[in-house]
Amino acid sequence: MNAQGVKDEEHLEELLRNDNYIVQVKLDGMRAVVHITHTGLRIFSRSAGVADPTRPLEKTSSLPHLADLKFPALVGTILDAEILIPGKDSAELAGTVHRKELDDDNARVRVFIFDCLRLCGKDLCGQTLRSRLDSLAKISHLLQSDYMTVLPFAQTTVQKKTLYDRIIASGGEGVMLKNLNATYLEGGRPSNNWFKAKKSATFDCVVIGFTTGKGKYNTQIGALRFGQYVDGTLVELGQASGMSDRERMVFSLSPDEYIGKVVTIKGMERLKSGAVRHPQFAGLRSDKHATECTWYRGEQ
Repeated sequence: MNAQGVKDEEHLEELLRNDNYIVQVKLDGMRAVVHITHTGLRIFSRSAGVADPTRPLEKTSSLPHLADLKFPALVGTILDAEILIPGKDSAELAGTVHRKELDDDNARVRVFIFDCLRLCGKDLCGQTLRSRLDSLAKISHLLQSDYMTVLPFAQTTVQKKTLYDRIIASGGEGVMLKNLNATYLEGGRPSNNWFKAKKSATFDCVVIGFTTGKGKYNTQIGALRFGQYVDGTLVELGQASGMSDRERMVFSLSPDEYIGKVVTIKGMERLKSGAVRHPQFAGLRSDKHATECTWYRGEQ
């Protein structure tokens, strides 16, 4: 059940006021489906693997500390969750989980549960999220472990706005807004079920240059180098990709023509250094002059 991004601030406010939507923190981890068996936990990805498109990838062998957990009263239960390593992002987690040799990071992986898909053998996918969360609440006391947490949620408008503001202010990833009346759908992206609201902003910047592409882009440009004027001097503030294949091709054919052009960069936030966190190319701006792209030190 993939999430759609909120359209704009007005859409976000509408969802926060809607009693049919709850809010949970958005975690920068990896989606996981957790099966509780007689012998312990089995942990799978939600989507199928490349080698066998009929079967989700199993991650159990990489997470022995989780595989050893036993919940005899909940055998036959399937939980929807996010796994993560505290202090690490999803890319670092993926490297840990897919690495053949185990290290200390494998033992640091935690499970954050946000849905119950099957309860002691009974399929709950046809029930609404509201009903599934009720079932999860009833068994949460049985899921006692230092490695597992049932993710709380905010339901009233005040609670939702407070949670969102707190997460954004603390530099968090953002929030998920979930429809309480939605049933669970395997795969796909059903309309109006889940939305994600991430901290982001746009910045008008000047193209300084391009990096050399790698891999399948080894004959094209890689990332776009961008900057802004600081006290009259053009200062490089980062590199961004995210352009379409067509845009990459156009830049690659005549890169020098774009040096000094204005582009919009979208990112999570501006750091104190002036750099943009998680920058992505969002488009060219022909209506703005390069000298208008300024940053004042300390401005965020």
